[in-house]
Amino acid sequence: MRDHTPSTGSSQADRYMLEDITSKISQILSQAPTPTTQELVVVPIGIKLDDTNYGLWSQVVEMYISGRDKWGYINGDLPQPPETDPSFRKWRTENAVVKGWLINSIDPKLIGSYIRFSTAKAVWDAIAATYFDGIDTSQVYDLKRRVTRLKQGGGPIETYYNTLQGLWREIDFRSLNPMRCEANI
Repeated sequence: MRDHTPSTGSSQADRYMLEDITSKISQILSQAPTPTTQELVVVPIGIKLDDTNYGLWSQVVEMYISGRDKWGYINGDLPQPPETDPSFRKWRTENAVVKGWLINSIDPKLIGSYIRFSTAKAVWDAIAATYFDGIDTSQVYDLKRRVTRLKQGGGPIETYYNTLQGLWREIDFRSLNPMRCEANI
């Protein structure tokens, strides 16, 4: 039977080689950029814009984008810098990410209408112009009609109350407030 015990010189050389490899791997890993939490956690937006749900969709998307500290790409606080500016590459990348979030939260049949816009802000503004002008009287009328026709229908009072509250909040969101000063309150 052969002895499988390595010689002392061979074991020493193997140990040095292993330490050298470990050191090189550690060095490579320490130089690699560490991904941020945002890069590691990609959670899809839980609602898709269709022809009927702009109010809810816009609020969910605003929370999603604001929660990732990228709302400036939508509201104009982070405008596109000149292409010669050193920050342009980072801006272009982050704008593409935000635009991707918007596009991925749209019903596939609507994507073609918005995909060609160059900035996330342009996509957001175009969607808002299409689905909400702030004073859509026909939508307010429909919401008020739904409130007057709403019935508990044998279901729990909590469900009825939550549905009613949701409709009232949507009416408040879509109705103009004609008050001009505190005296009108």
